[in-house]
Parts: sequence; C-alpha cells; structure tokens
Amino acid sequence: MTGRLVEELGADGFIFVTRWEVANIVEESLQHVQKEISLKYIGDYKLGKSLLKEDLFENAFLFKNLLEKALETGKKRIVLDLTMTTGELASAAHFALKNLNSDSMDIIVSVVGTIPLQGIPAYPGNPRWLHKVYIYTRNSIDYKGVEVVSSPPKLIEWKGTRGVYIAVAKLFNSLTERKIVEVFDGRRKEIPNREEDVLDIFIYDTYNDEKKKILSIESEKGPSEDVTRLMYNSWKTVYETVSATLQDNNEAKSVERILRQLQRLTGAADLIVSDIVSQDLDLDRFKKAKLHALIRMLREEFNNLAIIPDTNMLYQGLHMSLLKASIRNNSPWSPITNVDVYIPVCAEAEINGKIASTSSASQSLVEKLSYIMALMANRIIQEIKYHYKAQSIPAISQPCESSIAVEALNLSNRVVLLLTADKKAFNAWQTFNACRGNVVCVYVSHDDNPLNANSLYSKFYASVVLANIVFIYSLFTRVLIKSRKGSVVTYANKLRGASAPSISISREVKN
Repeated sequence: MTGRLVEELGADGFIFVTRWEVANIVEESLQHVQKEISLKYIGDYKLGKSLLKEDLFENAFLFKNLLEKALETGKKRIVLDLTMTTGELASAAHFALKNLNSDSMDIIVSVVGTIPLQGIPAYPGNPRWLHKVYIYTRNSIDYKGVEVVSSPPKLIEWKGTRGVYIAVAKLFNSLTERKIVEVFDGRRKEIPNREEDVLDIFIYDTYNDEKKKILSIESEKGPSEDVTRLMYNSWKTVYETVSATLQDNNEAKSVERILRQLQRLTGAADLIVSDIVSQDLDLDRFKKAKLHALIRMLREEFNNLAIIPDTNMLYQGLHMSLLKASIRNNSPWSPITNVDVYIPVCAEAEINGKIASTSSASQSLVEKLSYIMALMANRIIQEIKYHYKAQSIPAISQPCESSIAVEALNLSNRVVLLLTADKKAFNAWQTFNACRGNVVCVYVSHDDNPLNANSLYSKFYASVVLANIVFIYSLFTRVLIKSRKGSVVTYANKLRGASAPSISISREVKN
C-alpha cells in the first residue's frame, strides 16, 4: 500500500515491519510497485535474524525506537501505517505511541483499505477505488502527495486476465483523481472536498459518426450495482453499433450470438447450474446455484473434485468462475485446494482449428468476431493451465462431448463434474449413461441478474470484469475512456502471433 501513502500523504521513505513468514511475499509485491516508485527493500531476515520478537512489549520498544530514529532524520511527519497488521503488532504500535514523547512530532496513523488475499496485485495494479486511505491525526493534512501513475500505458498485451486487470487498473488510475481518504481527529470524521470525478466509457459508431456511452463509474466508489447492470447490458449497445451496416438477417443473428458469448467470457454474467444429474448422488439442491458456489461446496463436501469442461465452456467464461472459486479459496488466480481441472485434447484441437480456419483481417464481421472468440478461448485454456494447473485429458475423438464422457468414467476423484452449456450434449450424456458413479453432469447457463457490488471483494471481481470488457471490446471496435483529466482511445494492435491479442492506447485528439 506504499503507493497510496505516496499519493495521499507524500510519504517518501518506508520501514516495513513484518513477520519473517511473509517477508518474501512482501518483497515480491514490492517488485511490482518499484516500476512506479523508487524503493529499495532490504529484509532483516536476509541478515540472519529478525528485529521482531515474540514478546509484545519488546516489539513495542522496537516500534518506539524506530519512530524516534526516523524523527532524528529531520522528517517533519511520520506515518505509522497499520494496514493488515495483526492484533498483537497493532497493540505493540499502540503502546509505542503511548510512551513516545510526541508533543512536538507530527505522527499520523493510517490504514489503507485492501483485500487480505494472497495474489491480489499491489497498487497501482488495482484501481484506486479499492484502496481508500483512513487517517488518524490531530493535525491538518495538506494532501501534497505525488501521483504514482501519471501516464496511461501505450500498449496492453494479453497476459491472462490478471495481467489485463493490472494494466487497465493503471490506465484508470492515470485518468482519475487522488484524495480518496477519510480523516479522524479523535472527535469527528472528515471527508475532504473532492470534485466529481467520473470515468465514462464509450464505443465509436463509425457508421453514424458518433460515440455511444456504455457505462460510467464514479472514481471514488468504483463499480456499483448500477454499473454492473450497465456492464451486463453493454453487449447490446455494442451489437446495435457494430451491426448497423449488416444487411443479412442471418449474419446479424450470428453477430448477436457471438457478442452474447463475449459478454459471458468477460465474466459480466455469472454462470449458474441450470440442471444437474447424478444417478448416485443427491445434488438437486444445487440447481440454480452459481457455478463457482457449486465448485466450492462440492470441494468442501467431498475434498476431491475434478472438473472437465465441454468445448463451449471455454467460450462461456469458465475461467471467471474458477477465479471466483479461487477468491473463495483465499488466493485469486491460484490452484483451488482439492480441485483438479482437466482440458480435453479434443476441445483444444477444436478451438485451434477455428483459429486456423478464420481470418482476423476478414471484411466479414462474423468471421472476424469468430476469430477473436476462438483466439480468446485459446488464451483462456492457457490461463486455466497456468493459474489453476489444469492438465490435458486424452479425449481425442470428435464430437468432443462424447469423448469426455468416456474419459470422465476413468477418473478416480470422488466427484467428477462434466460441464456443458449445450443442452443437446447434456441430454446425450444421460443417454450414454455417463452420469453415474462419481460422474455428475451439469448443464450451465448464465444468471439473468447483474453482478453484486456490495462489498470490497465483489467490487474487486467487478473491476476485473470491467478490465476484460475494455480489453475485449477494443479488439474489434474503438473504445473511448474519458475523465476530467483527459481521454484515451483503445483499439486492436495485434491479433496474430504469440503475443496476441494486444491493444494500443493513445490520447484522444480533439478536432
């Protein structure tokens, strides 16, 4: 949270006090921050011993000595940040302050709002709206901080949803204002005046030579349920815009179908269990449950779960359900405890064949969107293998839904989930008598309601979805992101090659 303290309080030096068990994690998170902040980190654990002790009062003396030494350097202000501090260390800091002769010292106590999960990117790789700074001080604050991200990136390459999220977060942070703080002086709370700051996102309608807004976000609050509703429905505005030139009704229907799939691929609509069948397990209670909740609950109940998706699930946003399940597992974008994910060889071959048979440069909108959809599905397979350690399963023959039904019966996991968004495949599995023993067949559809955004965790997930929307829409149309501080345009940079897809970002040139 160093970046937020730099921005709001102008902090220019840091002493990190943490347990040796998490020192490596702290250092790794700072590697990311050092791209924006000049920072040198030397952990005491590298010197063979830790300054922190097991005794609370010894640690209180340590804090007191560190504060006194810091003040001897001539600094006018010391910030004692207690973000994610355990109760014991927070108590030690409290005792240190109680016994410190601080009448002539300006000492600020702060806490930066954050999500305490391993794998959450370090700021500025998160949008600023997730990191309000809470300040306790009896003195006035001048807010003469320094912007950590002053310029938007010029290029965003696909490095999984996590990489896209980090890059788009930096883009948003470069376009929005600081001063997301609350101050408490011991008697009353103060929220400093801040001009209204809104991010507006448009797509360009080249046919009518105009811009169409798809959503607006208050930069202080981030995604609200009104915003997630706009995210959910954004594909409709995109469809109205990109299909304006289409004369053929069948082509228009194909474009609509692909854009609906892209909406699910972004994660804007949760996947739900529309139907579930098992000859040997009573799982009817999970009908209408969200897919990530089904994964979590079966993992907790049976301790040994396998997931095999049909090809269509890789277009439908399975990776976003896995992200939600990993968040529930306290480590986003990480393997989920007691869950094995398998990618059928036939599914990967089918998707790769689609890439090979379509063209990114086609004048046909349907073919171009089909190519982008297949390319994203290919990249999502790579993401699932990298983050969730998915393994290939030797289901080779086509149709793929038939092969995976055979292979599922060979797995020894206590429960094997066969997932499909195709009703015909779901019915075929029952006819094959595949939904028996440890195999559970699941028909997946999407939730008709927008995402929740009523907690910091849900705002985090909605922010990931928002980054996906900006990135994926930019692959086939120009996107304008506008704020009081300026405007940028995002558009496709590369759709072929190992580093594809990627988008370019440029400042909007006003006529």
